[in-house]
Amino acid sequence: MINPSIFNFVKQEEVSFETTEIQLGDNWWWNFRNHVQLIFHLKNGIFYTGENNWLRAFKNIMEPILNLSYWTEDIEVKDVVFFIENEIGKVLSFLVKKYHDEVYVREHDLDTLFDEITESDLDYGGAVVQKGVKLPEVWQLNSVAFCDQTDLIGGPLGLKYYFSPDKLREMSKFGWGKKENGANITLDELCILATDVKDAVGTQNKKQNRVPGKTIEIYVVRGNLPEHYLLDNNNMEDWYNQLHIIAYYTSKKKIKEGVVLYRKKEEEGNIKFFTSKKVFGRALGRGIGEALLHPQIWTNFLTIHKTALLESASKIPLYTDDSSYSTKNKIQDMENLEITTIKDGKKIYQVPTAAPANIQLYASDINSWYDHAQLGGAAFDPLLGKEAVSGTTFRGQERSVAQGKGIHDRRRGQRAKFIEQIYRDWIIPDIVKEIMKGQKFLATFSVEEMNWVADQLAENLADKRAKDMIIYEGKIVTNEDKETLKQVIRQTFMKKGNKHLTQILKDEFKDVEVKMGINIAGKQKDLVQLSDKLLSIFQYIFQNPAGFQQAMQIPALAKSFENILEFGGMSIADFSSLTQAPNQSMVSPMSPETTPAPLALTPNQ
Repeated sequence: MINPSIFNFVKQEEVSFETTEIQLGDNWWWNFRNHVQLIFHLKNGIFYTGENNWLRAFKNIMEPILNLSYWTEDIEVKDVVFFIENEIGKVLSFLVKKYHDEVYVREHDLDTLFDEITESDLDYGGAVVQKGVKLPEVWQLNSVAFCDQTDLIGGPLGLKYYFSPDKLREMSKFGWGKKENGANITLDELCILATDVKDAVGTQNKKQNRVPGKTIEIYVVRGNLPEHYLLDNNNMEDWYNQLHIIAYYTSKKKIKEGVVLYRKKEEEGNIKFFTSKKVFGRALGRGIGEALLHPQIWTNFLTIHKTALLESASKIPLYTDDSSYSTKNKIQDMENLEITTIKDGKKIYQVPTAAPANIQLYASDINSWYDHAQLGGAAFDPLLGKEAVSGTTFRGQERSVAQGKGIHDRRRGQRAKFIEQIYRDWIIPDIVKEIMKGQKFLATFSVEEMNWVADQLAENLADKRAKDMIIYEGKIVTNEDKETLKQVIRQTFMKKGNKHLTQILKDEFKDVEVKMGINIAGKQKDLVQLSDKLLSIFQYIFQNPAGFQQAMQIPALAKSFENILEFGGMSIADFSSLTQAPNQSMVSPMSPETTPAPLALTPNQ
């Protein structure tokens, strides 16, 4: 039975989340929090149980293997390539590409977003991304207070944070602390109740960390929840998607009290989950961090015992059959080369301690566990930068590296598809929204790009103006009139300069849909290979520019050349002048004097 108080519900679920295990198989029990905490400790070189001090050996083999995976599977902003395959909406798609490359990327730290997705997936077996206000955000899985351990985003879940008073006040711009958004306390009133302690992660009511400033305990709760939590109407039967921001403070009676800062219905699809290796029945998949747990734990076990043997071997205990020797001499107090005496016929012996063979057995077993970790983490020696075995050819070394990267490339490709979904659902709509608002983005357009955009704009505006003249003014518009109009529009546009394009174009795309492809890390298409194949068709044309320009007047060839550019991450706008019809002086005298037909453009580009 769910608790009728959302404040009690959150605290109960948080306590239960720490200890409750789910059963995955006949002999497999699992807890989300323990899984995250265990990996979090070990990858940072900290024992999960027992003493943590410099006298207890910890040989961290997880960190270098994880670092290799981060590097090998890294996706950067430069790996994001847009290409336009549909004539409809080509100009708007071009602007989206330009805005993304020169404005959006600079204003938003997309590289950090990609890195956090990669690291969370590799470490813990999954990454959760929420839409965010300005940019998609990756959840730190340590901040999960509770969730459905069988399906991370399938049920109600809560995240726990601590805010300073200043940071909390900044949330007012997002509607926190406002009565119209369901708040029952203002942010200023809550800041007065702030304390100087934080609960340590995973130790409910056991340990608190004291901080020098004031802090407020905040929970973000979202998912399908009873209507009562939103409307206070005692309806516990109807459930729907909601977002709650609640906080706790300690009253004068030393009791934790809950308050509401924000509560609203929430659209579905604002949270996305990704894992490169699913595990049936549990909230997180299987990452490299989990694959390295046994090698790390057993490496520590063997290293600790090997260190104990070395410590034993470093001692030199002695014994003698001269019963009076120890009373006459104190070996521990002797100086170097000091002379002692012993009875005739008596001897001093050394007590045997750790045998070198035993130490070598431990060392060998440690190495075998490291080899196993390398196999589990696909961290083979060539990838680690280690020198190849003597006799290995350059070609063999290259092939070993390529084969070793196969597993990494597969995971990188899976992650690229997930990032593509983020682009399609969140980032591109955000860019389009900015452009539609008349955003002045200060991207610098080259002369070629401006000429190309001006041509497209002139064509569209001339068509619209000609239609208006025919329909509303009853005039007959000839081709010459239309060409004259296009030249006027083009000249007017070019006079505006290269930093005010969006201000001019913003009203032209109200009913135009973005039609563009996204290729991330070469996953969606082998663009390089495709470009090479198409480029081979035109190799002989490039030797004759005039002939090439004539060829570009043939729609099929012009479209293929455009594909080469788009698949290679370039734009036809960079080559607009190259594809124009040649002057008559450039045409061979043997060629018939014909006027090439102009390239037809659809009015809704």
